[in-house]
Amino acid sequence: MSDEKDGFTEDDIGTCITIKRQDGTYIEAEIVRVFCPLCTEEFIGTKRDAGGFIAGHRAYHEHENMSDMIAESMGGV
Repeated sequence: MSDEKDGFTEDDIGTCITIKRQDGTYIEAEIVRVFCPLCTEEFIGTKRDAGGFIAGHRAYHEHENMSDMIAESMGGV
């Protein structure tokens, strides 16, 4: 398969595909499933995109926790 299709499903997990994007071509990109252990949101896609999902969730939850700590220190929440 070449070129990225519109989203991936559970049926795609474990397969390897070649994806052509503006930033380059990903050859033998494995499709994986990852989830956030804090909120259980899931993602199915390439390992590269899964890494972005994980990093984005980490940043989001760290921000959320920091906002809660600031609100508590100011007498809120």
